[in-house]
Amino acid sequence: MTQTNLIAVRQLRVGEALITVEIFRNAGNSVAARCVLGATDTPIIDAPSAEEALATVADALEGLLLARRRKEQPLAA
Repeated sequence: MTQTNLIAVRQLRVGEALITVEIFRNAGNSVAARCVLGATDTPIIDAPSAEEALATVADALEGLLLARRRKEQPLAA
């Protein structure tokens, strides 16, 4: 994955966060979605299309935020 095969940059709103997602074309025409969460925190998701990659990223981040909220709010006894 190099800057020369960057095909799109999208912004995803997940909760209150706005996440930059860079979409790259892979060999074989699949795509890689690189989530820019921080300077050294850039997980990558491979998918057959940009739409599927973005949907997977959004779903994963929503699950992560839900897990964090549950951790911050302990279950009532």
